[in-house]
This record gives sequence, C-alpha cells and structure tokens, in this order.
Amino acid sequence: MVGTVAQAEHPTLRAIRATRAVQPPAYDLELIGNVRQALELLHGKWKVHLLFFMARGVHRHCRLLDCLPGVSKKVMIDTLRALERDGLVMRHIFAEVPVRVEYSLTKLGWSMTEPLMSLSEWSEAHATDVFEARTRNAENRTAGDTKGAASVAA
Repeated sequence: MVGTVAQAEHPTLRAIRATRAVQPPAYDLELIGNVRQALELLHGKWKVHLLFFMARGVHRHCRLLDCLPGVSKKVMIDTLRALERDGLVMRHIFAEVPVRVEYSLTKLGWSMTEPLMSLSEWSEAHATDVFEARTRNAENRTAGDTKGAASVAA
C-alpha cells in the first residue's frame, strides 16, 4: 500500500513550513486594508474621470455626459449614484421645469483629489521606467519561449 506509511518530516522542511505560517505585521495588514478600501471607492471605468471633471466645478448632468464619450446615460447615472452613495459627490435638484440637476464634489470628494493627483504625478514621473520594465519582461518571456521551443524540437 503506497502512501499509507507515515513518514517523518525533515527538520529543514518543517522550518520552511513554519516560516510560511508567519503572519505579516498587523500594521501592514491595516495599511493594505485601507488602500483596498480606497481603491474600491474608485473601482469602475468612469469614477476617476467624473471626479476629475467635477474638480473643475459644478456640472450639469448633460455636461458630464459630454465629457465621457462612449459612456451610456445609464452607466453614467449609476456611476454618479455610486459616488453619491459613498459621499464623494453631491447632487442638487432644482425645482424647475424641466428639472435641472447639478453635481459637485463634497468635502470628502475633494479630499480624494489630492491622492489622485499624486498618483497621476507618480505615473508621469515613472511611465518610462514602467515601459522599460515591461519591455524587458516581454523580451525575457520571448527568449524563454524560444529556448523552450528549441529544447522540445531537439
């Protein structure tokens, strides 16, 4: 019967497994959780676009729609409602005929623009570095695929 005999674990293997079981510091997990929570607020194709456009001032619904070519009215409304739900955007409805609706950033929404600007600046400063890294990676993968294909052919 193969596999039924209990085998003693090698001490080195036991040490490696024990090392893997170590949890990251609670502070790191808290930081990761905070970043994940912020990124979830921004998750969606048009949320960052809308936040940047509204940082330029109060906008009517049709003006925001014009700023987002290719987005449907329903998708934009759903995105604006999600931003409003999360407290980043305020909707003001005017009792006029026809009804006029304007959107603006809340204090919380304005506080989100600073990290977005920092992220944009980081991206601009490191775009070349990222491009070069991706190019090197693609070249290494291609070289690895070529070596693998050559060894299979032999």
